[in-house]
Amino acid sequence: MGFFKKAIKTIFKPVINGARGAAGERKVTSKLNPLIFGRAPHKQVNDLILRDDFGKTHQIDHVEIRHNGIFCIETKNYAGRILGSEDNQCWTQILPRVRNQLPNPIKQNKSHVYHLNRALRGRYKIHSVIVMVQNNADTIGLPYVINLDDLKNYLAKFDDGTYYSLSEMEEIYRRLMDARSGASHREHVKNIKKTQKDISKNICPRCGKKLVLKESPYGSFYGCSDYPRCRFTKKES
Repeated sequence: MGFFKKAIKTIFKPVINGARGAAGERKVTSKLNPLIFGRAPHKQVNDLILRDDFGKTHQIDHVEIRHNGIFCIETKNYAGRILGSEDNQCWTQILPRVRNQLPNPIKQNKSHVYHLNRALRGRYKIHSVIVMVQNNADTIGLPYVINLDDLKNYLAKFDDGTYYSLSEMEEIYRRLMDARSGASHREHVKNIKKTQKDISKNICPRCGKKLVLKESPYGSFYGCSDYPRCRFTKKES
């Protein structure tokens, strides 16, 4: 009986996780709706897939282009209590009677920001934002890891001195639309698996260069051999 339960869980877990992720993205899209913002001028790109020079695809949940900045938004629909930091390889999800290790979305979004920068030819500063759909971001304690309920105010009040005109916002949007790949979701999933395989073989998923073992005051880690042009890192296993 236990075997069949495990088999069913293995088959349906990706479907369930995908449905939860899609539901979370819809909630963020709703928050970004111009009507909610009182028709604030902005351009919004959802489910943006970019293809790199190695043919790999990278899916970005949301890009929000506003007068005060460009925001690369990663949506996480994680339940329970979430513990983690910027540098952790994984975050911990605490649920009744179980703990799970989850990919660190900050590291995920760093790669998304990297590929957005390449699509925009490095001309603009892009801000990473992690949105916790179930409003459980407070245990993380980082200013750019926010609750869904706080997204509107976060974007409205963000101020680093940037100001884009309407024509600049249109140009940024056009560039992203031109860079958008026509890859299917199935192809993207295959690319994710290939990326994970490359990382396991110490190949940088961003630039294709070798990952080399390095030392820091905090311990050993693997970093891209093309540093500082590429700053990808992974924890030593």
